[in-house]
Amino acid sequence: MKQLSNLLAALVFASLVIFMSCGGGGGDDGPSDLEIAVDNLTISGGFSNPTTVQTDGGTADGDWSTFGITFTGSVDGGSYTVSNVPAGFEDVWANGTWTINDAATVITRTQGGVDTDIVASIGEGSLTLEFDVADPTARTSGIAGEWTFVFN
Repeated sequence: MKQLSNLLAALVFASLVIFMSCGGGGGDDGPSDLEIAVDNLTISGGFSNPTTVQTDGGTADGDWSTFGITFTGSVDGGSYTVSNVPAGFEDVWANGTWTINDAATVITRTQGGVDTDIVASIGEGSLTLEFDVADPTARTSGIAGEWTFVFN
């Protein structure tokens, strides 16, 4: 009987050790949605040749077919560089810095000391950016209004 009691105690102890060593898995849940979005935003080579460039719902003036933008940085923000901006549209895009909100839906770009909130849809290999150029002096040069850039 004493042997059965000792065997039962040993089995209970061994079971507790096994269950305690299993743990809860904890730790690494993988990258957050923000981290995934920033990884997609900062892809090597950036985004070029937009499929759509609109202003105020219509086709934008200028030849944007070879326009490109490259974001570098991390979830804390970074910088971006642009290429092939059509002449006269440097107020729409010029090199600058960026930050992104926690939901990865709004990029705030800083360009020439001016912050602009950009509604962003960031996917794997795709990017849509929507923002408003509200500068009253820009209206006379035809760049004021709501802009949409779509890269696929």
